[in-house]
Amino acid sequence: MSRRVASFILGFALAVLVGAGLWWWLSGRAGGRSGAGALEGGGQAGETVGFNLYFPAPGGGLQAEPRELRVAANPKDRVRKVVEALLAGPQTPGLVRTMPEGVTLGSVQLSADGIAYVDLRWSESPDPPPGGSTEEIQRVYSVVDSVALNVPEVRGVALLWNGAQRDTFSGHLDLSHPLAPDRGPAAAALAAPTTPGAQQP
Repeated sequence: MSRRVASFILGFALAVLVGAGLWWWLSGRAGGRSGAGALEGGGQAGETVGFNLYFPAPGGGLQAEPRELRVAANPKDRVRKVVEALLAGPQTPGLVRTMPEGVTLGSVQLSADGIAYVDLRWSESPDPPPGGSTEEIQRVYSVVDSVALNVPEVRGVALLWNGAQRDTFSGHLDLSHPLAPDRGPAAAALAAPTTPGAQQP
């Protein structure tokens, strides 16, 4: 075998080895990225859980709308997903939005003693929307009941507006302290899940 042929064969073998090593290294990095992304996505995805969202209904009460939401096990995540779904509005005809369109959820905090601090934000106004006493009670307890009756770790809800806790939203309900969910007989009757075509109370 001539020296030229031997050199060619050796060079070819080295090129194959380098190419194989480079392919192995690149596929390992791609697999690592894919695995990390899948793990991260799986951690965020959580599970689908059934909730009752409490929306204002004609007549001055609240009605529960069954909703399935994809949530993590973390109670803070469940509070956030419940409030975000609530602010997106009802899907049942006849039920009313909790807050005007454009109101969004800022931060969510959950204290060790079970108080959920829910910050509602509205870029259109520094103040909450005006309303009568019934409308204010519906709006406030729509959030309070939806959070506290769906997340067992929550025993009370403190509502903030644009980052600050206010004494009241519309002048009728004391919001200077956390509110417990309304578990009275009237609230229990109003909390019955709605079905298409059901008559509103």
